[in-house]
Amino acid sequence: MNLYQVFSHSGPLAGNNRRLRHCPQCGLRFADRALARFERQRCGQCGYVHHLNPAPGIVMLVKSPAGEILVGRRRATARYGGKWCLPGGYIEYEESFIDTAHREVREETGLAVRIEGIVNVVSNHLDDCHHTLVIVLLGEALAGRPEPGDDLEELKWIDRRAHGGVDYAFEADQRIVDGYFAGNLRQVPIDARIEPR
Repeated sequence: MNLYQVFSHSGPLAGNNRRLRHCPQCGLRFADRALARFERQRCGQCGYVHHLNPAPGIVMLVKSPAGEILVGRRRATARYGGKWCLPGGYIEYEESFIDTAHREVREETGLAVRIEGIVNVVSNHLDDCHHTLVIVLLGEALAGRPEPGDDLEELKWIDRRAHGGVDYAFEADQRIVDGYFAGNLRQVPIDARIEPR
């Protein structure tokens, strides 16, 4: 089983969809022109350079004592509604990726978790407007009862057999779960000062 880390579903000039109309420093209107690949917007008045970066996030493989993985079905009103995904979300500026994992899993599943390790990092070029860099974590449920929340409307535990029939929202999630059930995900340990054992 191969370890997949880049998923690309966007065009080579997708950055044009995320450009700014005005300089955030001085308010000067940027010129309306197509940007070349990797070209940055630069303000001719104050010198500000707009660095277009992917949005950082996490997903978590939450495992049961039996080795099943928890997945959630996305609400109809969410992007990719009706499809299934791993719990996760965007990292807020004020929190660490570990804080994000605890918050997002609690918001989306109602569970408290213990994070065991980092098992992958993936680039998701989801479409021409969404590019994420996602840290993939593995852990186990410690407390709580699974209750869907936030963008999820249903939760279920899946085993290797059930995994094959899941309609995943994100190719990366499917490949991550493939790797888990194939037994080939190695872990980078989490700092014990942050996530006690």
